[in-house]
Amino acid sequence: MAADDTDKLKVCHFVTYYLPVTQNWIYSQLIHNEDCSAAVLCQRLTNPEQFPFDAVYPICRSSGLPSVPGRLIHKVFERYPLEPHLSTITRIKPDILHGHFLLESWRNYRLVKRLNIPLATTCYGQDVTSLLRKPFWAARSRKVFELGAAFIVEGEYMGETLAAKGCPKEKIRVIKLGVDVERIRGVGAGIGSMDNTADNDKKVRILFTGLNREKKGAVYAAEAFVKALSVRNDNQSDKDGGVDLELHLLGDGVYRKPVEKILTDAGVRRKAVFHGMTPYPRYLEILKGAGIVLAPSVCAADGDTEGGAPVAVIEALCAGVPVAGSNHCDIPNIVSNGSTGLLSAERDVDALARDIRVLSNDRRLRAAMGERGARYARAEHDIGKQVRKITEVYKELKKNFEFQAPTEHILYR
Repeated sequence: MAADDTDKLKVCHFVTYYLPVTQNWIYSQLIHNEDCSAAVLCQRLTNPEQFPFDAVYPICRSSGLPSVPGRLIHKVFERYPLEPHLSTITRIKPDILHGHFLLESWRNYRLVKRLNIPLATTCYGQDVTSLLRKPFWAARSRKVFELGAAFIVEGEYMGETLAAKGCPKEKIRVIKLGVDVERIRGVGAGIGSMDNTADNDKKVRILFTGLNREKKGAVYAAEAFVKALSVRNDNQSDKDGGVDLELHLLGDGVYRKPVEKILTDAGVRRKAVFHGMTPYPRYLEILKGAGIVLAPSVCAADGDTEGGAPVAVIEALCAGVPVAGSNHCDIPNIVSNGSTGLLSAERDVDALARDIRVLSNDRRLRAAMGERGARYARAEHDIGKQVRKITEVYKELKKNFEFQAPTEHILYR
């Protein structure tokens, strides 16, 4: 039962932009937490029509030329001015501040330090791995670790990584990412519906998301797809009853051209569909039509990692789609190798191609893995359950936060 408005905790969330499609899980945390009254403080708006929410307060009111100087200042100094966030917080009087990504908590460091309000920070990956390789960011993070009351991570691997970077272990809380289980379950059959008809048994659609960053492993996904097709063509033809493979790629970025070149050079470009940047509802439709989701994540040259596990992996399991991925970060803690998917070493193209072949050749195996994955994801990653765990952290922080003696800097309480 939802709490009465007067009983709800007030939480101000810090995000950079409200809201990239790739951060849709933040939106889920906002709209599914019935025990908290939320407001969002951000640098500027992006995609507000996809993620409608009334209480969003951007620093830059425009995304056009007038906002460029301010955004450049934010980028260069990695700090926000106290206003307008300070006035917003003074008016709202939140119980908790919640920074999404360590970087965003740092950008609001001066603001938080000025207030007598506990700060929770959720760390997601790059903000702890590649970012903290830089000495000046490591120094900044130590200040945030000291100031912050709690640091939320999505898995044990991420928790150990954060502790190794200097975060006090007693401040770390492991809470798995939540997804909108009912929404994913309620989406129609999607493209293909290949497991529902005899004709579609001959086509297996493979879904990959992430052409924008090295850590997503786009090149290895393309190379493994080509190799899986090559081995298939050596042993069977489309006429002998074997299944056909089709690669669907979502998103855009610097790895689109390299991936297209790999597919073109191998003569299989026609077997790939590039969907580009896709609204979330359309993404779910494509997901429901997939037979396999690829997640060949790797540690990038600059140290960037998934930190935990890609949200796309959790959503795949929830949708009943088996995963072919890598033993990277917390992916093995989400995907059970041999039960809900198949995992191999990072950058092992041969092994990934083998896993694609094994899954694509066996419809019953895909169905069984999908069923087990759906049971797991719906039990462990339901957004309703996960936001309740986050709320318990909020309550703990509010209860245990030591009241500081009033000073000229404290705005209220």
